[in-house]
Amino acid sequence: MSAKQASGYLIAKPVAQGNTVLFPVFYMRGGTSTGLVMWEDHFGGLAEFKEEIIRKIMGVPDAGERKGNKQITGLGRGVTTSNKVFIVEPHVQEPGVFKTTLAQLAAEKSAIDWSVNCGNMSAAIPLFLMANGLVKPKKGMTQVSLFNTNTQVTTDCRVPTPTGQIDGISLTEIPGVMGAFPGVELSLRNPIGAKTGQLLPTGAAKDVIDGLEVSCVDVAVPMVILKAEQLGLAGDESIDSLNANKALIERLRSVWIQAGLKMGLKTKSGVPMTAEQLAVSETIPKVCFVSKPTQGGHIRVRYFTPQQAHNSLAVTGGCCLAAACLIPGTTAHDVAQGLAPLSTKVDEERMVAMENPAGILRARVYGHLMAKANGLPDLALPWAAYERSAQIFMQGYAQIYNASKGLVQAVMG
Repeated sequence: MSAKQASGYLIAKPVAQGNTVLFPVFYMRGGTSTGLVMWEDHFGGLAEFKEEIIRKIMGVPDAGERKGNKQITGLGRGVTTSNKVFIVEPHVQEPGVFKTTLAQLAAEKSAIDWSVNCGNMSAAIPLFLMANGLVKPKKGMTQVSLFNTNTQVTTDCRVPTPTGQIDGISLTEIPGVMGAFPGVELSLRNPIGAKTGQLLPTGAAKDVIDGLEVSCVDVAVPMVILKAEQLGLAGDESIDSLNANKALIERLRSVWIQAGLKMGLKTKSGVPMTAEQLAVSETIPKVCFVSKPTQGGHIRVRYFTPQQAHNSLAVTGGCCLAAACLIPGTTAHDVAQGLAPLSTKVDEERMVAMENPAGILRARVYGHLMAKANGLPDLALPWAAYERSAQIFMQGYAQIYNASKGLVQAVMG
């Protein structure tokens, strides 16, 4: 598709037809996540209705909660990984850089979480930008930087474009996705302390919560890492069995609430999260339990979002776990096998292979070890990188039925 053909999307306008609103969207996959990528200009004059538009298109409740909602009225697919909406706009202060804002939804809830990023779905954005002529492919490699407003983290994307054409993007295969699709490598700049400003936000490499050793690490996303054996698990459990294990989920919930409080996790507005808010959080902290590898990787993992077990391993969580494997004293470091320690003097690159239900996720981390004055381990970590694939499912207008009168009037101008 040429930029000229695709540019119609950029100049498209929301349209009102009775109480139905037609809104321009790209429906896409990035990594193992699916959702929408939208252009900020299309919300011009509709800022107060942004959440209504997103809820209606994705099929979540207009208000409150609706238990058992299957999202049959929208494009969401029930699971957290398929309930993502990215809004993209140029970064006025940094030409050539684009701002991304993630709206994370949950099937049963009207509340939208604006506090987190998604490393998987971010992989869709370079393809969106090239398809719309916003980034011109270069012969060899096309690069673009994304500044995420949710986390204030910049991601550098490298798309292999050997022919300099969008239809010539090199294809790649990743765990959890059938077949080969356009590939992209994403590097997270300075990912330490994405939410807390600290590598080890509790001030320790290990804490004991509910009698369990846990490590709380914040690299790209804050995560609580436990050992499978301390939970009475082997570490190879299926996702279905984990999600059906209500006692396990409740035990993990108790851990992530206490860990979240110790880490000082905050809402997007900067207010410390309460135990009640942490209990129902769909996004932070992430939780995983680890065990020794059996398939040639360095560590095996089962990952939670945190309310449910993930069918693979989110890449932000993967970057966090990869870093944790290299930090002496953490639960991940205790379990990981076959990893050479990082230098204490110069930056080095380490590839960490993490076995998960979908296969092996490989993340590259680049940095060196340090020690704080209090003896705690610390990292200098300029970047962490991972490979994903992406695809465009379709583009056009999503029809919003039963739009509010305010939204219809605003669209009509």
